[in-house]
Amino acid sequence: MAPLTWDALEPRLQELLDRPLAAPDVAAFLVDVDAIAREVWEAYAGLMRAKDEDTSDEAAAAAFLAFVQDVLPRLEPISDALNRKLLAVPEYAPPADLQPAWADLNDTVALYRETNVPLNAEEQGLRQRYGAIAGRTRVVLDGTEVTVAAARAKLEANERDLRERAWRAIEAGKEAQRADLDALFLEFVRLRARIAKNADLPDYRAYAWRERHRREYTPDDALAFHEAVASEVVPRLRARNERRRERMGVATLRPWDTAADPDGRPPLKPFTTAAELEAGLQRLFHALDPDLGSAFDLLVGGWMDLEPRANKVPGLGYQSYFPVSKRPYVYWSAVGTDDDLLTMRHEAGHAFHSVLTERAWPLVKHACQHPEMNEFASEAMELLTLPLLERERGGFYDAADAARSRTRLLERAGGVLVSASTIDAIQHWIYAQDPHTLTIDAIDAAWTRIAERFDTGVDWTGLERARAKGWHIIHLFQFPFYYLEYAIAYLGALQLWERLDDDPAGALAGYKRALALGGTRPLDELFAAAGIEFRFDRALVGRLADRVAAAMTEDAD
Repeated sequence: MAPLTWDALEPRLQELLDRPLAAPDVAAFLVDVDAIAREVWEAYAGLMRAKDEDTSDEAAAAAFLAFVQDVLPRLEPISDALNRKLLAVPEYAPPADLQPAWADLNDTVALYRETNVPLNAEEQGLRQRYGAIAGRTRVVLDGTEVTVAAARAKLEANERDLRERAWRAIEAGKEAQRADLDALFLEFVRLRARIAKNADLPDYRAYAWRERHRREYTPDDALAFHEAVASEVVPRLRARNERRRERMGVATLRPWDTAADPDGRPPLKPFTTAAELEAGLQRLFHALDPDLGSAFDLLVGGWMDLEPRANKVPGLGYQSYFPVSKRPYVYWSAVGTDDDLLTMRHEAGHAFHSVLTERAWPLVKHACQHPEMNEFASEAMELLTLPLLERERGGFYDAADAARSRTRLLERAGGVLVSASTIDAIQHWIYAQDPHTLTIDAIDAAWTRIAERFDTGVDWTGLERARAKGWHIIHLFQFPFYYLEYAIAYLGALQLWERLDDDPAGALAGYKRALALGGTRPLDELFAAAGIEFRFDRALVGRLADRVAAAMTEDAD
């Protein structure tokens, strides 16, 4: 497929700008806009796929960079003009299925500034640099270079010495890149401050809130949620980690002790090869629901990259959608762990969201723009598949190992509520600071204070440097203020999981109904369509934390 160039796009866009537009013409106009949007989206997804699959491929990196620095910046002012043209059509009222998209258009138009076009292109370049730096991470374990994914798999080993060596080897690999990442992050922060100022907003948090179309909750709601998690979830996880420490027979629980089985059982091994994982997932999803199974079939045959290898961005997993090909694509590095199986169920949930929305609605404007709902699609799929983990039901495990896997997921859900609050809190702090005087030492110190507030009983003595760099995750660099969504989504997914015992068919039907709505309803109404509440107050957090704790106790018994 030939690269999508500006020369090919410009005349088609100019025709749309020049075309007279009255209310009766809007539907046909949107179809023509949609065709171009799909081509741009497809081109971007393909270029991103190519450069991520091999970070050493200089041609792929250059092609991606050329697209985001040449095509996308030229597209921004025309997109803004088209948005304003749509919003200005006299006597046009969007139908109900497009009202959320129109609200998003108003957000986008309110934020747009021509002065930010080159800054947005510059930010894309910084994101590219992040991938290149992270892709250089090398891990040498016991004298042999291994991938980050392979080293992380050793953190589940029974031998504590091996786990510690693997953890320290990973940290050494990260440490080699930290100075470059620190410098890069300050560039991100200062650039984002300029973008927010150009948009006449007090800080980047205000900008990000509107850019992410967060109309159903406020920054103060997020801060209150942090407090609910600190009060309701942290003590329960701390108590569970104390039981883990006792069962492991160690004096203190160290960072390399949290992934291993506390009773010394071998690590879960659900599959050996990526091909075996693909086949097993296909079997599992068809057992769950033939309709979702057919959606997963779209990934088979070249639309997944699951093989671990050097020069793949470490720790990066995602689903992207190719709207011209009408295919989802999943990127991950699988080494045979339970975490791999969980990640793939998660990414499959994203794929199902893309496919069900595509089947139900004609325009990319119908796609969901709420990350909270997008993450609900994936996290709910993690939980909806729990009853099918046993081999006799289409899964990967015997009954005992299925229970272990279930417990690991529930522990993870609680852990995500904590980590999401921690990561969100540091971003609230960072973007409230003066970007010109902000230092890396100050960020490290603030992260350490926040981590102590959400401490769940892990001993970091002598590892202060590693702990202080816990904020070095991809989201802070590439997806600012994107992490709270994981926690909000888990609150929704756990509500759906509560229904599995009494009404599994209803839970699955609610899930599919909500996903098929795409972005045609506000966020709270999408949650309601799934049969769950959109709220994250202390009462709900405490109730779900109790339910999770009880389920983990049942599995242990």
